[in-house]
Amino acid sequence: MKEKESCNLLSKIKILEELGYDLKPESMVLDFGCGEGKAVHEWRDHGYQAFGCDIKLRNKNDTDAKSICSEDIIRPINPHPYTLPFEDNTFDFIYSDQVFEHVQSYSKAISEINRILKPNGCCLHIFPSRYKAIESHTNVPFSSIFKPYPWLFFWAMMGIRNKFQTGLSAKETVNRNYNYLVNSTNYLTKTQITKAFKRHFNEVVYAEKVFLKYSKRGYCIYALSKFFPFLTSIFSTFRSRVLFTKQPR
Repeated sequence: MKEKESCNLLSKIKILEELGYDLKPESMVLDFGCGEGKAVHEWRDHGYQAFGCDIKLRNKNDTDAKSICSEDIIRPINPHPYTLPFEDNTFDFIYSDQVFEHVQSYSKAISEINRILKPNGCCLHIFPSRYKAIESHTNVPFSSIFKPYPWLFFWAMMGIRNKFQTGLSAKETVNRNYNYLVNSTNYLTKTQITKAFKRHFNEVVYAEKVFLKYSKRGYCIYALSKFFPFLTSIFSTFRSRVLFTKQPR
């Protein structure tokens, strides 16, 4: 149910370079919230020492999470107590793409990321804004901030469905959406995000402009932002946050 922005491996590397971080082929890389592990495969195909972790590991037709999980390349996150399955100071670079909107405790997750990141390492996190007009998982307008049952029921009656809900009744759809939004999403404001990350990192920078520069979908916005600087802020507020952190405390 994730909606991925267009930010592939090469784009991430270029973003890091522009932000002053040179990733080496021998660098240790972690995909936090890796899903089926497709991106982990891509990093490894380019020579990086890449690993992944997630609460639930999924298989898709073009990937095999079980095989790389058996090799300890992808590892399950222990939810109780919340622990990332790696030693202290392991990684040079940790990233997530459309993951943090599902993290129930930012404090625990960021603390663990801080623990396993090397002192000179960095992180890049891409996640949808709280104020995105259409919530990506349910397709219900503004349901990241407004999710009472009657609101969700109205849109279900209007025929709004995600790709997994085709053929479901309005009642089935609204029950699924309500449970998912309440139990599996956690959209924070920019102020809350900044505060959470600054507890664990000395440098916290929003990098939407650099992200747009190397995004296939976003380059036009980047080009126009040279003449209309407010476009980057609009993208950040109503589409995606792109956070770069380094210097773990």
